[in-house]
Amino acid sequence: MLTGSFTFVTMTYNLWGAHHLTEREPALTNLFRTRPPDLLATQELQPRSRDLLDDAMPNHARVHDEFPGWGTQSNLWWRRDLFSLLDYGTHDVGILSPDARLFWVRLQPAADAAPPLVFATAHLTWPGHADERADGVNRRAPQAERVATALDELAGDGPCLFTVDINDIGAPLWALGNAGFLDSFTALGRTSPVTHPVEPMPFTTTRGTRLSPLGSPAKAIDWIFARGPLATRTSEVVEFFSGGNAPSDHKPVVATFTLPATHS
Repeated sequence: MLTGSFTFVTMTYNLWGAHHLTEREPALTNLFRTRPPDLLATQELQPRSRDLLDDAMPNHARVHDEFPGWGTQSNLWWRRDLFSLLDYGTHDVGILSPDARLFWVRLQPAADAAPPLVFATAHLTWPGHADERADGVNRRAPQAERVATALDELAGDGPCLFTVDINDIGAPLWALGNAGFLDSFTALGRTSPVTHPVEPMPFTTTRGTRLSPLGSPAKAIDWIFARGPLATRTSEVVEFFSGGNAPSDHKPVVATFTLPATHS
């Protein structure tokens, strides 16, 4: 028998940690009340921003676990009426930040005969990390390779979404592409708009880093990658301001995917 296809919206978002969080809270709340995704992956999470998202998206569930990284690095949300949790966990892929991991969930879509979906996120090491500045060795390419290996074990040929703040514009992207992952823009014959930094940003007076007087270059470093039986339908870098304020210094990336109809 033919079962219907299953379409859902995914968002990845770097929440900018605790920076100016008090000033940004109304904008964060408004963003997730205005356009809550079906699946959400976050980076630079804080317990306070995690609670804010819980309040803004009462129809969603997330991982509850004692490992600190689920509250200080990343967490994953899903709509309760569309997905149910089968399993979850973390993998150490060498990211140089306390409690940073590859965070993942295995979800069962609420569609007849739909296969389980692995949904994962990571925040790869910042190029300005002291270890990388000391020896000049790119940490993100091997991290991406370890992510791909872990997702091979978790998802196999099944549907898999990996979202990431990749902190790079080269080698780790190539590693994921060579492992069979396709970003949501390439899948549609497009290139990604800039995702960082957000401008204008009312909470900062400079556009750079303490490591250099140069302004932070406009770049696409936030991505949604798919592999397996998933069709990419739309992809967008979201422009959102509320009361003149941005929710973060990154822009959210949103993509729509379809699990194709299956025969049984």
